This record gives sequence, C-alpha cells and structure tokens, in this order.
Amino acid sequence: MLVWKDIFTSDELLSDGMKNVHERENGLLLACDSYNIVPGSDDYGIADNNEDAAAAAGGAPPETVNVVVDAFKLQSIPMAKKDFQSYIKKYLKRVKEYLEEHNAARVEAFMAGMKEWVPKMLKEFDEYEFYMGPSCEPDALLVLSKYEGDGHYPTFLYIKDGLLEERF
Repeated sequence: MLVWKDIFTSDELLSDGMKNVHERENGLLLACDSYNIVPGSDDYGIADNNEDAAAAAGGAPPETVNVVVDAFKLQSIPMAKKDFQSYIKKYLKRVKEYLEEHNAARVEAFMAGMKEWVPKMLKEFDEYEFYMGPSCEPDALLVLSKYEGDGHYPTFLYIKDGLLEERF
C-alpha cells in the first residue's frame, strides 16, 4: 500500500486505497476520485446492520461523509482568491527550497509546471474547495477538490512535490 504524506507536517493525505489515484498536469498533481460513505456502516454480516434499516423504519436517513475527507481527517477551510495567491507564493517557495535539498533535479520542472498550472487554476478558482490536513498547519499543503464534468462527487487534487510517498 502507498501512502502520501505532507512533506512538512507528515500528515497522511492520500493512499492508493482511494478510488482512481492518478497523475495530472505531466506529473505535477496527484488526483483521486471520491464518493460518500455512511460512517460505521461496514457490513460484517450481522443482522440488521443495514444503513437503509433506519429509513425503512421511519427514521432519518443516515448522515454521509466524503470518503477522502473522513479517511484523512481533512478540515474544510474558506479561502478567498487573494488569500490563496498569497499562500501559493509562500508554499511554492517552501517546496522549491525542500526540493533543492532533497531532489535538485526536480526543481526546474516543478517551478515551470507551477507557472503553467497556477494561472489555469486561478481562472477556475470559484470551482474549488480547500482542505487542510489534521495538523491544521497553515503553511502545509492545501488539498483542493473540484466537481468535474457531471460528477456527483469531487475529485481531490494534491501538489505531488509537496508529498512524500511511503510504501507499507
């Protein structure tokens, strides 16, 4: 199993157990599809362990949560465009410094890719939602989500160079 952690906080933010983990923007981003779950609704073959049982009995339908948000304890945060622009400048500088120490050959491609991606992202800024990892460190990687196409659930996006891949 692969797990991706924030390079600055070690927060676990993604695993290959999520749906359709893939690279985008020539390897600049990692993306995964999401879906909703009913927390604690794992079916272990026990009688009456059915999330529809409450609704059928006249109770309220069970509350659902997004599997990515729930699994990695992501915290939704409001983000104004101006605040994001300030954040991304600082964050890219921080990642560049990290790469210079740990993977100098990657710096040029990373910075060039970001110069292309950030303006595209900013044009669609209002379509994104933003999340912090469980440490809530303001200078760490922000996880972005966006509903794409006719999707009922958002796709989550991660700046790949801000993640450390670990194999378990």
